[in-house]
Amino acid sequence: MALIYMISLIIPVYNTGKALNKCLNSVVNQTYRDLEIILVNDHSTDDVTNSLVQEWKAKDLRIKLIDKVVNEGVDMARYSAIQVVTGEYIMFIDSDDWIEKDALETLITISQKSGADVVIGKIKKIFHHWLFSKESPFERDWMERLIHHDELMSKYYLSYFGANILPIHLYAILFRTSVVKSANIKPSGLKFGEDLLMSMRIFPHINCLYAVNKVVYNYNVGVPTFSEKYFENWLESARLLYNIKMATISEMHYDKAIFYQNAELANYLKYYIYVCCTRRPNQREDNIEALNKEIQNPVYKKLSMLQNSKYTDKESIEYIINGDAASFYTHVENNMKSIWKKPHLYVLRIITSVKKFLSFMQKL
Repeated sequence: MALIYMISLIIPVYNTGKALNKCLNSVVNQTYRDLEIILVNDHSTDDVTNSLVQEWKAKDLRIKLIDKVVNEGVDMARYSAIQVVTGEYIMFIDSDDWIEKDALETLITISQKSGADVVIGKIKKIFHHWLFSKESPFERDWMERLIHHDELMSKYYLSYFGANILPIHLYAILFRTSVVKSANIKPSGLKFGEDLLMSMRIFPHINCLYAVNKVVYNYNVGVPTFSEKYFENWLESARLLYNIKMATISEMHYDKAIFYQNAELANYLKYYIYVCCTRRPNQREDNIEALNKEIQNPVYKKLSMLQNSKYTDKESIEYIINGDAASFYTHVENNMKSIWKKPHLYVLRIITSVKKFLSFMQKL
């Protein structure tokens, strides 16, 4: 008789509302039944979420609830759950996402047959509550085969430093608990990118990995939103993440990642401008002032290495290292305007606007 292994599912919850029902329905009705479901209620402030976590705990004995008395963020929520897991495997799930009915059975069967420490499934991204969806592509050279540690580190560890090769998220992945705990993970304190950092810490401890060509996870993209508090800390957090990753490159003697990491930092700045233009276009001068303050930091001088490299947007790099925030902002702004003229992106912009309007009307 085959051995039965418990899977610990870690689900941080914060003001998820009724979307939590879809997530937990997909979990408790899995074809694989030996589960430990750890809900971490990160001091939710809405009554619906707080009621639902209690209802679900009473409904299914496999559910364990960690009820936080203060909001500490998703990073700390995951860390708290890792300390108490008892299963041989761990999977992380966001509370507004859901998994396919046979997701866990699919992933653990492959792990047991192949000996893989980590099994990655495919993701279906759900945009704007099923207005349209998209499956994540898999590169054929790493799909449906066992990849061992040396190849993972020499070829695929680059993914964490801006070279998009292998998925670097935490969801749709089944980890052996021993691998996660051997990474000795600590909360990062990051405002964003905390899941990437946790995954990056785990990766060097993987002996072998398998990626299956099957959708197991539905990722709810929704409409991107940025609170003012989050947005104010965004540039600082991006720079902090860059510094952590550069320290890791040095520690691991992984010099091949330096170019990609610098390119990623430049792209973070460009993304910041994109968000400014789309989310608060009437605050252009304030946006430029915040950008100017940021790029005076000496760390951005390191981007000069991109001037004589394969990085394509040399003009942006020149503006950044010269501290010319106004010209940099205008350059990215003009590029963005030309991109938005493309028909399929124009339709997406309309959909986003309609969705935001309907959400607003529902609150009236």
